[in-house]
Amino acid sequence: MDFTDRVVLVTGSSRGLGKAFALCLAKAGATVVVNSTGDGTHGDETVAEISGLGGRAVHMPCRAEEAETLVKQSVETAGRLDAVIHNAGFVRDKTLAKMTSDQWDSVLNVHLKSAFLLSKAAWPFFQKQGGGRLVFISSAAGLYGNFGQSNYAAAKMGLYGLCRTVALEGAKVDIRCNCVAPFGATEMNDSTLTDEIRPKIKPDHVAPLVAYLAHMTCQESGGLFEAAAGRFKKLRWERSKGLALGGREKITIGDVAEGWPRVVDFSSSEHPQNIGQALRGLVEDA
Repeated sequence: MDFTDRVVLVTGSSRGLGKAFALCLAKAGATVVVNSTGDGTHGDETVAEISGLGGRAVHMPCRAEEAETLVKQSVETAGRLDAVIHNAGFVRDKTLAKMTSDQWDSVLNVHLKSAFLLSKAAWPFFQKQGGGRLVFISSAAGLYGNFGQSNYAAAKMGLYGLCRTVALEGAKVDIRCNCVAPFGATEMNDSTLTDEIRPKIKPDHVAPLVAYLAHMTCQESGGLFEAAAGRFKKLRWERSKGLALGGREKITIGDVAEGWPRVVDFSSSEHPQNIGQALRGLVEDA
């Protein structure tokens, strides 16, 4: 997969998973805009490492929330922009009962609001050049929930809802958007990992999927994927066939309670692909 003459912006790419994404893309020929907050020297070190490998990269220190400035400067510096991988983020863990509004807002802003702002800022450049790719980095915490991470989980799941809508709105102009929930050993989670699992979940083994979704030949859009340890899996919604009581003139709470085993029975299931299919499946038996 060749990224020659392509420019990819990777937020939060001075270390961890983001750095792995940046290195993978650079090795494939892309010019990588390495974004970090500018705190410390990690961003410059990543650019130097890429240059040492014969790749091309520039460091763009800027908060992800300053998306319009970040995208504009990326285009001015690199000459174009073909893909944005939104990886930047942090955690402010606290149980729901103890979480403050600031802890909630700060996490939602860097993960979810920044994804909206980056998409909006990149949109006119993508549209003018005939297409572009957006990849949002989600998390298992968003897909399944995680104790003490209501803010992080809400933001990461929200990325998928945004992704689905961006995919629909961008289809006619070849703007494609996907979500990846990766699991890799980084500084952020190092203290929670065992010596046995750490070498099995290298960030390098997640990066190829993210890079592929950022390639202009990739036609996937609106997808949600998990990636870890060299395994790549697509997720989809599944719902039960459920309980159909639409033919009755009156439906009681007791009717629902009595039919509850059918509501939660997944022995036969449906997989709606869009809101039209979802709604038709709800009313077709009415």
